[in-house]
Amino acid sequence: MFEIPLTETTLDEEEVEAATRVLRSKWLTMGAEVAAFEQEFAAAIGTREAIAVSNGTVALELSLRALGLGQGDEVILPTITFIACLNAVRLCGATAVLADVTSEDDLTISIEDVKRKITERTCAIIPMAHSGFPPDMTALMRLANGGRNIAVIEDGCHAPLAEIAGRKIGAFGIAGCWSFFGNKNMTTGEGGMITTNDPDFAARVRLMRSHGITKTTWDRARGHASSYDVALVGTNARMDEVRAAIGRVQLRKLPGANEGRRNFSGQLRAALAKKNITGLVIPFTRHQGTSSHHLLCVLLPEDASRDRVMDEMKSRGVQTSIHYPPLNGFGGTRSYFESGKWVEELPVTKRIAGRILTLPLSPTFEQQVAERVATALDESVKAAR
Repeated sequence: MFEIPLTETTLDEEEVEAATRVLRSKWLTMGAEVAAFEQEFAAAIGTREAIAVSNGTVALELSLRALGLGQGDEVILPTITFIACLNAVRLCGATAVLADVTSEDDLTISIEDVKRKITERTCAIIPMAHSGFPPDMTALMRLANGGRNIAVIEDGCHAPLAEIAGRKIGAFGIAGCWSFFGNKNMTTGEGGMITTNDPDFAARVRLMRSHGITKTTWDRARGHASSYDVALVGTNARMDEVRAAIGRVQLRKLPGANEGRRNFSGQLRAALAKKNITGLVIPFTRHQGTSSHHLLCVLLPEDASRDRVMDEMKSRGVQTSIHYPPLNGFGGTRSYFESGKWVEELPVTKRIAGRILTLPLSPTFEQQVAERVATALDESVKAAR
């Protein structure tokens, strides 16, 4: 175990009591807690609808399937995002097209490169709010709605309550997709959500998450239905009551947790600035939106080996990670993309891919942790040069 882990959860007795309340009720499948969680989450994001699902990956996949995407359709993704985005596209049979990130200071998708990658087959774009910092959603929506009406599916997994241009992430496109994995700003262990302002899209997703069945077990238990129909091909992507109850508590805590993250992020940025590490870049220093501060990523100096830096940080008791290796850089994805194409057409990704390093960030961390992490990074970079 690390003395300073990458993050810490904010679970306490409130979540224990919420989960226990559900267990005592003896109703564990999708029911009243899920419905309440959906309503509360939609209100927090500012959308008409929210549909709870089993995880963030299936949120992406169901969103694509609900739009009818499949073979011959193209979906534009940022090169630096979690593999779930690519997997969701491939599982639907569509083709993923990679767009570069904006710059060393902005790791979100490049709007200019998206413009270059749009073809007559482009049906969707999946922007991600990297580290909790929203991309330029105004420009992206203008581009998507300009003539072709390309669907925008927002990957908001890093960014609950983050906003830009007066709107929260997850309220711009046809869908916002969310993960409540254990390392997220709010967690249910596993679990996810889809937000939308389109009632027809929401109705389709609700059917798809539960085998296409028109009436839920909860409906039948309350006497609202005695049988059901199957309207379309679906799957089991339901959220259970225990996770929903925990999620409701976590959602109430989210504003305070995000504020704690913002405070620590500021402390760590200030501590790193004092170290004045030559060649170190700290992205998102000039961002215009409101971040949820999910991660604090840096770009290491070009002459410092990332593997060596991570080993040195580990020896000092500090956990680090990488968010993320480029989607086309994995053993199981290289052959999917055209060989060598990314080197020519993704220059920012090529320049920064080997330098990205994620440092610890948690709402529970205090000033002394920021000082220790900054000192450890300074020493580790010097050792790795």
